[in-house]
Amino acid sequence: MEREASLFEISSRIVRFVRLDKTLLHIYEKHECNTHIMRCLVFSKFLLSSAAIILALAPAPLLADPITFKDVTGAEVTLPKPATRIVTLPQPGAATVIAVDGTSEHLVGMNPGSRKAFETGLLKKMFPEAASIESGIVAEGGNGWMPNVEAIAALRPDLVIQWGGRGDELVAPLRNAGIPVALMVGGGNGGTEELARENISLVANILGKPEKARDLFAWRDEVIADVKSTLAAHPAERKPKILHLRSSKGKFTATGEKSYQNFFITLVGGDNVGKGLGVQAEVNAEQIAAWNPDLIMLTAAETDAGRETIFENEVLSQTTAAKTGRVYKTPNGGYVWDSASHESPFTWMWLANLAHPNLFHFDLRAEVKKGFERLYNYSPTEDEIDAVLKLDLNASASNYQQFARK
Repeated sequence: MEREASLFEISSRIVRFVRLDKTLLHIYEKHECNTHIMRCLVFSKFLLSSAAIILALAPAPLLADPITFKDVTGAEVTLPKPATRIVTLPQPGAATVIAVDGTSEHLVGMNPGSRKAFETGLLKKMFPEAASIESGIVAEGGNGWMPNVEAIAALRPDLVIQWGGRGDELVAPLRNAGIPVALMVGGGNGGTEELARENISLVANILGKPEKARDLFAWRDEVIADVKSTLAAHPAERKPKILHLRSSKGKFTATGEKSYQNFFITLVGGDNVGKGLGVQAEVNAEQIAAWNPDLIMLTAAETDAGRETIFENEVLSQTTAAKTGRVYKTPNGGYVWDSASHESPFTWMWLANLAHPNLFHFDLRAEVKKGFERLYNYSPTEDEIDAVLKLDLNASASNYQQFARK
């Protein structure tokens, strides 16, 4: 800053001397000169020459280099500098931006679904200033991702993150308005760990922080290796039948073999009873009873549906999962744990402990505390960890007291 101020002062003086030189020269040319004016003219020439030498030797002011990267669909995106005003339309996008950036100050717009996760999770406490981020960016009557271009343009974003692979109508209105767009892929297009990492990498590239993505991937690799090595040491261990329900109130929506939930169910040595459904599909209670799962996961995203949706159902209350108390409401930290996100390693450890309580003994409270410091530079209190793990909603669930305070 001092160097910039010095250069600015030199430049200002040069401008003033150039103006003086022109005035003196004009007088001299009109033969109105005298000895004093001639001395001033010679002195101004000397100062101009000296200043020119100083500026020539001074380093050029530093400018941010443009950044170029590919989004998850392979499209090339170039920004004049790392984005500082970002709008996210995919639900996980907002929390991912905050986690990778370590702040919410560069997020100016988020999906209403992201707002809901923000309000019900710990992000609201960790980043209270994010409460003012605009969420009215989805078109009325849209499918949850249809952009309200006028509202988004009013936020003056450097970049909008949108879902790819769900139809050009979600993207074209933004590009036609001249708004830069980068695309995530996942969810309804199928979910894999590879895609989850590509989405995290995309956000890190947008923010100019690729090192944060590398740190998160190292954490993911560590947990995956731990889980796999434990299972490999017990090849005869029975695989529990696991059902993940994306909705359980009003209708039952199970996730299939093309979902991200299938990845983590398989990772922890479980058998996804919904395989054959694709990404997800609506099923009835009789189908669930026929599968007879050993363990049922209820999504954290459906905040008004608890374990009672299983226990109060005449058919589902007779499943093995219900009879043994292995029905669990999934936790919610900075984002819901049963969807692909930067917090997924928590899900893997949590589910491993519940699927194979005799094999896995992750200290999840310690992991949450350490992980939140890594992700958000925030140390949660014991009460906050209780809330993340949903100890109240899962108080009577089998083996859940392992997550209680010691």
